[in-house]
Amino acid sequence: MTKNRRSYLLLLPFLLAFGIAAHAPAFAAEEDVSQEDPARWYQGDDTAQLHYKTLVKEARAAGAQAMQECKSLKGADGKACRKDARANMNSDLARAKRILKAFANGDGWQFS
Repeated sequence: MTKNRRSYLLLLPFLLAFGIAAHAPAFAAEEDVSQEDPARWYQGDDTAQLHYKTLVKEARAAGAQAMQECKSLKGADGKACRKDARANMNSDLARAKRILKAFANGDGWQFS
């Protein structure tokens, strides 16, 4: 193989990557802008109670999603998966309570 041909073979992967990257925006899905964002997305949770409610809602949603993923598992694997999902959700709920308690004690955002 000649030296000239070898240099072209070395450039080939870079040219191929550049060609794919140049056309990447064409592969992006179009965004549906016909509907507005829900108003709840723009409501702040700047009070301790609202922040707590948001954390609880997120913890329960994550727990429900984890339980849904566990449904495909059977036997001991499914049981262990459900146990882990419950433990994680309980840990998240306990953290939310600690955060609310820290606000009640006047510690503000200083919590663990």
